[in-house]
Amino acid sequence: MATLTATLAGVSGLAAGAAHADPLPRPPSDTCNPNLETIWQDVVNVRVTPTVTHWAVISIAPGTTGTFTETLSEVESVSTTYNNSVEINASAGILFAKVSAKIGWSVQRTTASTHSWSQTLTVNINRPGDYGMFKGTNKVEGDFVRYQCARTGPSTGVWVNTLPGGTSTYLTFDAEVKGSIACDSTVTPGSVQDLARRRLQCP
Repeated sequence: MATLTATLAGVSGLAAGAAHADPLPRPPSDTCNPNLETIWQDVVNVRVTPTVTHWAVISIAPGTTGTFTETLSEVESVSTTYNNSVEINASAGILFAKVSAKIGWSVQRTTASTHSWSQTLTVNINRPGDYGMFKGTNKVEGDFVRYQCARTGPSTGVWVNTLPGGTSTYLTFDAEVKGSIACDSTVTPGSVQDLARRRLQCP
């Protein structure tokens, strides 16, 4: 019991130093059964950022419309990370499932990176002009809390936050978005397509 008390005191000191406007999420109860449950974690916040990962600009001359295949340059890479690690374990997968539930659409739940996406893109263009050809995604990141069940008896325990500062960070992303964009294309503000159009530096 002395060891448990020292652990709790040390963790409480670390958690107290974290600056958060709202109280951090806590397990549903203070006690736990270490034989049945070992980790409880939850999402503190979520930030979604549209990101263009691959990019190329092509100029289509009058009379040369059709299907075009272009090799794009990688301009940014997004990888899944959990607690500052790119090794995604079962605990990370459970957290990412909670992230998906919070934002309402699926994100990557395993070790993944947009760096592995093909840099070749084929699109159909039916009128001349300057086009941006792109691949991208929505980067999803934020903070989370993780509690571990510290044993106090054969089937009893208490939840302890073992993260320095009380929280750590995660990063994931959703499905690949790809296509071509022109200056007069209609896009949804704040989308990957909107970000791609702005890269064209339209007048």
